[in-house]
Amino acid sequence: MRVLFIDCSEKYHKQIDTIIEYLYDYFHSLDIYTSKISLSNLKITKCTQCRCCTLKWSESPVKCVVNDEMSEVIDTIQEANSYVILSDRTFLFNKNKVHEKFSERLVAYYYWPYGQSEARLRNPFQNKNSILINFNTTKYFMNHSFYTTKLYMEHTSASIGAKVQDWTALTPKEDLIKEYKERLDEMAYKLVSAFQRNAS
Repeated sequence: MRVLFIDCSEKYHKQIDTIIEYLYDYFHSLDIYTSKISLSNLKITKCTQCRCCTLKWSESPVKCVVNDEMSEVIDTIQEANSYVILSDRTFLFNKNKVHEKFSERLVAYYYWPYGQSEARLRNPFQNKNSILINFNTTKYFMNHSFYTTKLYMEHTSASIGAKVQDWTALTPKEDLIKEYKERLDEMAYKLVSAFQRNAS
């Protein structure tokens, strides 16, 4: 089992690091290999919508003609089989621009030649799984930002061929782990169990 943390956060939050460290320790206690991508630290440009990557048939994602770090990100994603996808939401009416750019660039996972009415996933039937964590600092609990962030994370998971096993929205707490330990343990357990079912 190889777990990849995909941190789609737009802004730095110490509590997101705390979540990652807690889950990192959980997986390492089970001798599970983990790695992490922090998208805000990488050079990933906005999709030009040229569709060059969608025109070539391949079961694997096709690398973009744009020379940035997205190709390396895709390689890292492909090496894993389980994912913890995290995204923050700081502003009520503004999208997370980092996650939005990344989500658009996942078009590499779709085949869409000219003449075909819509894009389709190159390889939708993969034994991969994910859990989704939204760290939401907007003022009003369960506003529309929780829903839209969940949609972005679900799109990310579907694009890379991972079935969502669980998702949750967390809000800032003085002792985040004490408040959410049971929930995080439950989600991590579901991710491990899904891998074990696929492997059996």
